[in-house]
Amino acid sequence: MSRALSNLLRMGHCAPSVACTLTGAAGRAGPLRDPGDWLVRLAAGLPGGIGNTGGECGGVTAPLLVLGLRAGGRQRDGLPVVIEQGRDHCHRFEACHGSLLCRDILGMRHLPLPCLGVVRRAPARLVETLGGGPVSLPPEARAAARRLLDHLAAARFHCAHAVLCRLEGWLPVTPELIDATGGFVGGTALLGLTCSALTAGVMALGLAAGEIEGSRARVARMLATMAVGGDALRDGLNAFNPSVNRGRRLARWFARDFGSTQCRVLTRCDLSREAEVLRFVETEQVARCRRIAARVAERVAGILRGLPAEPSAWALDGARRVS
Repeated sequence: MSRALSNLLRMGHCAPSVACTLTGAAGRAGPLRDPGDWLVRLAAGLPGGIGNTGGECGGVTAPLLVLGLRAGGRQRDGLPVVIEQGRDHCHRFEACHGSLLCRDILGMRHLPLPCLGVVRRAPARLVETLGGGPVSLPPEARAAARRLLDHLAAARFHCAHAVLCRLEGWLPVTPELIDATGGFVGGTALLGLTCSALTAGVMALGLAAGEIEGSRARVARMLATMAVGGDALRDGLNAFNPSVNRGRRLARWFARDFGSTQCRVLTRCDLSREAEVLRFVETEQVARCRRIAARVAERVAGILRGLPAEPSAWALDGARRVS
């Protein structure tokens, strides 16, 4: 827990701090394929609920990356392990913090005091999820998940991977990246929340162009700015802020063009119900999801083209491990 708070005090944002902490914690708990800085960069734009939209908390999304990386492509009883463990983690997180959503956890507070508890408890939540044994989803939810994932596999489509693979010229689409993002399907582990194509776009921006904050003094200045009602997300105030702001702009474009950022709204389906998954299949929603993913990838590439021409963060620091 002290390591978790130490990381937060020198990084200043929830998702990358949690990713940094869990990289070390998971490495001690079992084999992890040396994520290094890239996993933290992948989480760089997720604070504030995925691009500061108030959606899924960084205490949800960063552990899901670690769970995906650990699980790889393994399946159990016809479901990817990352989906079972991701759903279990979300259940535990919601029971602990009252909601999965940043807007609910933070409320109207000027200072993000609840985030201290989220970050501090993240290692314990991960250990509980990994040590909890096989996860038993309700029968209808399991049947719905299997039907949906079988359909997506037959269509050779995965919401997040469809975006990332289209951006291969901007970032290395490695097996580790595919594993880490495996749980982002169907609006975060099939929960119908933030569209996973949008989440992948935000993550791609952080991975391709994000920087990592490591200064306690700069974080203290950011918190002081926040306390007096100033613009704590100003680009120059914290190295993660540009990634968060790019993610926010991407989310605003997404909501404007598609009408919502939420999977359940976009598809008009509750993916936990088999009858609605069947409707998803029959109405050929995958075709629309594929178009959305292509549009997101195109938009992300446009954002990256507009940034100063510098070597990618991955190329510069990808081999250096976060500690």
